[in-house]
Amino acid sequence: MEIVAICGSPRKRGNTATLVEALLEGARERGAKTTRFDPAAMSISDCDADDACLESAQAGCIQHDDMQPIYEALRRADAWVLATPIYFNHVTATLKRVIDRLYALFTLEGGWRVGIDRKARGAVIVVQADPGRETPEQVADYLAAILGEFVSGPVLRLAESGLGDPGDTAKRPDLLSRARDMGRDLAGG
Repeated sequence: MEIVAICGSPRKRGNTATLVEALLEGARERGAKTTRFDPAAMSISDCDADDACLESAQAGCIQHDDMQPIYEALRRADAWVLATPIYFNHVTATLKRVIDRLYALFTLEGGWRVGIDRKARGAVIVVQADPGRETPEQVADYLAAILGEFVSGPVLRLAESGLGDPGDTAKRPDLLSRARDMGRDLAGG
């Protein structure tokens, strides 16, 4: 069992990252291999819409940047995790760049999921500073829809608000426990 998490936060130890690490810890407790990508610290270009990836199932994205290891890991993974803080009512730009580049997993001849077997599970983690509940839920819906293109089972969700300062999640053992439980569930336990 391999779980790949893409953490869209620019803060390596912020609230989103803390919850991602708790989820991955729970998965490792069940024997899963875990990989975490932090696109904010990677060199990933925007999708250039050249459609070269649509030409054949073997084409893939012609841009050779730090997205290539993400593609490789996602192809191997048994479960995918997308995580983001809310930035101006949506995902961060770095996570959106990764999502847009997932377009390379589509071809006109074969449809979605080129080189991707539909994974058993997926999970999303969304946090925001503002105490309102509506936006994290909406963004979680968006991310779950993206994962729905690639996973066959239900998408687990953790969407929370009121987590503005780095370290706020560490003061919420209930959230850390929920994230660990999600990881255990993704890993099959």
